[in-house]
Amino acid sequence: MTAFELDLKLSVYFYISLFCASVSGYNFVKYFGLAKFYYRSLTIKLKYIQLVSLLSLIGFLYAFLTLRTPSQLLLIFLGFITFLYAIPLGIKMPSNLRSIGGVKIYIIAIVWAGTTVILPLLETHSVLVLDHLLIVFQRIFALIVLMLPFEIRDLELDEAYLSTIPQKIGIQNTKLIGCALLADSFILEILKQQVNRESSIVLVFTITVLAVFLVNSTSCRSRYYTSFLVESVPIMALILTLLLN
Repeated sequence: MTAFELDLKLSVYFYISLFCASVSGYNFVKYFGLAKFYYRSLTIKLKYIQLVSLLSLIGFLYAFLTLRTPSQLLLIFLGFITFLYAIPLGIKMPSNLRSIGGVKIYIIAIVWAGTTVILPLLETHSVLVLDHLLIVFQRIFALIVLMLPFEIRDLELDEAYLSTIPQKIGIQNTKLIGCALLADSFILEILKQQVNRESSIVLVFTITVLAVFLVNSTSCRSRYYTSFLVESVPIMALILTLLLN
């Protein structure tokens, strides 16, 4: 989506590296604990996941070697943050970055914004300008709002020390904050010096869908509401981007 909005020419190896890094990184964060403590009795499903993760890691390393040095350095940094997100830090509480109260959602948003905006710009020798910074903030705001329905869903399950946004300010205030962030994203679009019409349409679509899903989120919602509907928003935005371009 960033490539379409800024008309960036990226190699196929760049997309391979991002895809493989996303698969292996997600599986590492999600299944590290299970694989660590139950590696002797892993289910067939988890063994397949391990195999897919290994193949993705191999694909990533191959594509990684073709990238420019600045891109490689940024990927190493973001990978290190992802590593610390799942691996214990060596202290009792919190045990990893994910367990530090109140920062989980921001770490995820910043890592993904860096991966999907800053990384393509570095790879294409682009000079950073104000519009690029606005896109970074738009992406961070959208990602934070994307995760709020998950935090609302898990409100009664999350440990108190996680200090999630719904835990600190309640569900209704969380929805208000989310809607304010979406409004800010639209305002940032207006402030851009160069506006891509197709990308603006996609942004309005994404903001609208996220707002609807956020407003209708409750702690009693089915997991399919978040794990299927909410998580499909980026895919819907990508499909719309491809259709418009």
